[in-house]
Amino acid sequence: MNTKERLSQQIRGILMDAEAAGEAERDDFDEILRTAYEGFGVSSSQKSYSALQKYDSEMEVYSLEYALCLLQQTCESGEAEKYDGVSFNITGMTIVNNRFGTDNGTRVMRAYLRYLRGIIGDRGYTGRIGGDRFFSVYPREFRDRIISFVRGIDLSVPDVTDHTIHMSSNAGFIEICGGQNSSAVLDQMNAARRIAKYRPNTTFLFYDEEIQRKLNNEKLVEMMFPAAVRNEEFQIYYQPKVELHRYHLSGAEALCRWFHDGKMMMPGDFIPVFERNGAICELDFYVLEHVCRDIRSWIDEGLDTVCVSVNLSRCNLGDPELLQRIVGTINRYDLPSGAVEIELTETASEVSFQELQELVTGLKKEGIACSLDDFGAGFSSMSTLSEIPWNCIKIDRSLVPVGDGELEDEKRKILIRSIVSMAEALGISCIAEGVETLGQSVFLKSIDCYLAQGFFFDRPMPKEEFMKRL
Repeated sequence: MNTKERLSQQIRGILMDAEAAGEAERDDFDEILRTAYEGFGVSSSQKSYSALQKYDSEMEVYSLEYALCLLQQTCESGEAEKYDGVSFNITGMTIVNNRFGTDNGTRVMRAYLRYLRGIIGDRGYTGRIGGDRFFSVYPREFRDRIISFVRGIDLSVPDVTDHTIHMSSNAGFIEICGGQNSSAVLDQMNAARRIAKYRPNTTFLFYDEEIQRKLNNEKLVEMMFPAAVRNEEFQIYYQPKVELHRYHLSGAEALCRWFHDGKMMMPGDFIPVFERNGAICELDFYVLEHVCRDIRSWIDEGLDTVCVSVNLSRCNLGDPELLQRIVGTINRYDLPSGAVEIELTETASEVSFQELQELVTGLKKEGIACSLDDFGAGFSSMSTLSEIPWNCIKIDRSLVPVGDGELEDEKRKILIRSIVSMAEALGISCIAEGVETLGQSVFLKSIDCYLAQGFFFDRPMPKEEFMKRL
């Protein structure tokens, strides 16, 4: 193996590791690789023959770089319009890995990809983007079969289990056109996939003008962020938490609102963008800083304050100085114990779980409470409750009964009653979010859940209005 090949493999390995650790996004790869290849003196026409590792041996598919070269050849061919592309990430791999082990999880992914190869045969190709994300190019006549594939199939994997395993994907499709750039095509597929992942009642989308407009808006939001921070366009809103014995104020959650040119941008328009590009970490500490500043001013004005919870994205978990930064920010304002609570969401990966455990334990030693946000919204693990010293769990709004008497609502009552009972036995308090009716409030009191938050009591309000509540 020559020097160029070794360096290319090393760069690829670094990028894949960074992506798996949540420290880099696929959108960053192209610029990094282009810079590296230019340094190697490797032209685009040479990549597929000299500097690139051809196969991802673990998954038995092409490497990302080699598959991109094949995609470029497809785009430049005279038959490009006869092909579709699809970017997909395999869902449920955390469950598979937890159930069967990571080695068997790899076998399951390979089996899933072999099923795909059985559809497209030699007339298409598949490359690994990283982790459980892949892209494939295939003749358009196979489209319906590929859609069925991503929606879900039952796999037989005798080396892993005697039972079939249902596997599916989130996916973004595109109709390939002649003269396109392979990296741009993959970016467009990925954009459709990301949007499909967060859109209700769908598992896949085709790239279209609407998605392009959304991408353009995301780029604009990214460009606006630095100036927005400098100009303090982000304002803190406070949503009260209510104690249900006497219906009085017992705390608040700090929420971020962005005001630009006199208009308020809703969190759904910018938070997902910042989560993808990493700016959410800076925004989280912007919010923490402003909350601490507000509480300090309220104390100095002689107001009786309540504990304010601040959300911290799991993107922060890769920061080795995270604990010191949180503690340092709170201590800088000389706040009393219990003035600030940190809200964190549960995490899926074992590495992040360990980091989450160490962070919550460290904060508790410093006298800073931590709550588990959105409990019940995902695949909640008992180890998340039993092995991490939470002060409180916030029950997701999806589990709060709506009171319509339907079977699903009765199931919600059973689940939420069990969660409250279990938390009480573990010495963890509970708060229910998304409470919108008196009936929900009464039900929560009946199951001994005495903390609530929702529009029935208050919507998020600006600082000045919240001060009146204090």
